[in-house]
Amino acid sequence: MKQTKLYSLIMALFLLASCYKDKGNYTYDELNKVTIVFEGGNFLSPRASDTLHIQPQLIYRGDTVPSSTLAEIFSFTWYCNGEQISTGPVLDYAVRDLTGIRPYVKVKVVNKKDESTFLEGFYVDAIPEYLTGWVVLTKKDNRGIISFIDPVTFEITADFYTTISGNELGPDVLEVKEHWMAGSGLTNPGNILIVRNDDGGNIELDGTNLGPLYNTNNFFLGNTLPTDFRPRGEFYMWDYSMMLDDNGNIYTRKHVNNAFSQSGVYPNKPMFIPNGVKFDKGWTGTYLSGQTILYDKTKGQLFLGSDRGLVLPVNYMPGPPVPPGTTLINAMDKELVYVGRLQQGRFTSSYYLVFFDGTQHFVQKIMVIDQFYTIQALFMSETAFGAGTANTESVFCQLPRIDNYLFYSGGSGNKTLYLYEQGPARTSEYFSFDSPIRTITASQNQIMGVHTHDQLMVGLENGDMYILGILSDQIADPSRRLIKKIELGEGVPVSSMYKMGFGFTQM
Repeated sequence: MKQTKLYSLIMALFLLASCYKDKGNYTYDELNKVTIVFEGGNFLSPRASDTLHIQPQLIYRGDTVPSSTLAEIFSFTWYCNGEQISTGPVLDYAVRDLTGIRPYVKVKVVNKKDESTFLEGFYVDAIPEYLTGWVVLTKKDNRGIISFIDPVTFEITADFYTTISGNELGPDVLEVKEHWMAGSGLTNPGNILIVRNDDGGNIELDGTNLGPLYNTNNFFLGNTLPTDFRPRGEFYMWDYSMMLDDNGNIYTRKHVNNAFSQSGVYPNKPMFIPNGVKFDKGWTGTYLSGQTILYDKTKGQLFLGSDRGLVLPVNYMPGPPVPPGTTLINAMDKELVYVGRLQQGRFTSSYYLVFFDGTQHFVQKIMVIDQFYTIQALFMSETAFGAGTANTESVFCQLPRIDNYLFYSGGSGNKTLYLYEQGPARTSEYFSFDSPIRTITASQNQIMGVHTHDQLMVGLENGDMYILGILSDQIADPSRRLIKKIELGEGVPVSSMYKMGFGFTQM
C-alpha cells in the first residue's frame, strides 16, 4: 500500500513538472513569434522607374513596430526570385534591377538569440516606365523630334527615337497617336504611331520601351508602294486599318489577326470611291467606335471609314428637318477644321464638328450611326462660337469624356487658351501665355474609379510646355490652374498626345 502511494506521488510530481515545462515553452513560443506585414500588401505595382522603399511592420510580443527599430534583435535578408539582393531592415532597391518577368521579393527575418526564422514576400507587377505619359512631336533645325514627359515627375526623355534607333525622323512629321491591338486583351499596352508625310513612311514604336517596331510602308502588297505615295494619315480600328495618302487616296486592309495591328497588307491600288472623291484629312474615332471620319474639302462632304472596310458618305437621318442656316455635312459651305470625338459606343458615336467660314467658327454636334451599307447622322445642334477670340491659327481640343468642354486657342497672337462650354454656349479665358499656342492635349485618368480628364498640356511655339489642371476646383479657381511649366527646348510642337497605356482605359 505504501509502495502504491509512493508510486502515485512520484507520478503526480512528474506530471506537474511536465505541465510546468509545457506551459513555459508555450509562453516562450508565443512571445517570440513574428508576423511580417507589408504596407502595400502582397502585390505591389510600382513604376519601372521607381525605387522600392519597403519597411515591413513586425507584429512582435503583441506590438506592431517598424523593422528598423528591431535591428538589434533580428537580422534581415532580402531575396528576389531566390537571389539575395540586400540585408538590413529596410529594402531600398531600383525596380528595374529586379530579376524575372514577375519578380517575387521576400524577406527572411531571423531572431539572433534563438535563430527562429520567419519569411514573408510580395509580387512586383511593375508598370512600364513609358506606359503612360505625355508624348510630344516637334520640329527643330529641319528635324522631326519626339520626346516623352513623365506624368508624375515631369522628367523629359528627349529625342528618344534618334537616340534609340540611330535614325532621323526627317522634317515632314505630321502627327503622333496611340493605337492598340484589339483582340489581344485590353491589358496590352498601346503602341505609338508617328505619321510622316514623306516617302519614308509611318513608324510604329513599342509602347513600353519606345523602341522602333515597324515601318508601315512594309505592309503593302508585295512590299511595293503605290506610285507617288506619301502618307498623310493612318487610322486603326478593331478589324481594319486605313491609310490616307498625300494624293487624297484611301487604302484599306483587314487585320488577319486583330491581336496584331500590323497584320494583313494594304493593296497597291487605292480604294475606288465614286464621283472622284479625294480626301483632305481624317480624324480617328474612339477606340471602340469602329469609325474613322474623312473629309473631302472640294465637295464639302463628310465620309465615314468603317470597321467593315467600307468608306461611305454620311447623310442626315430622315426625320425632323435640319434648321435653316445649318452647315450641311453633305454640302458644306464652310471649311471643316476639327472633329472632336466623344467616348460612347461601338458603331454609334457622337462628334463635335468645328467649321470656319473665314471670319466665324461654328460647332455642330452629330451622332454617327453605322448601318453597314449606309451611314446616317442624327443632327443635334449647331452654334456659332469664338467671335473675337478664335482665329485662323486656332487649335482645338474637345474632351472625349466631358461632353461640355471644348478648349481652343485664340486671342491676340493666338497666345490665349479659352474654355468653351457647349451647354450654355459660353466662352471664358482660361490661361494666357507669352508665345503662340501650337498644340492642346488632354490627359485621361481615373478619379475615384471614374475615367475622366484632369490635365491639359499646351505646347507653345517657343518650345515650352504647360501642364494645366482642369478638374472642377481648378476651373473654378484660376490661381490653381498652373501645375507645371516645362522648358522642353526641342523646337516647335507639331502634335502631342497623352499616352493612356492600356486598352481598358478606352472602355
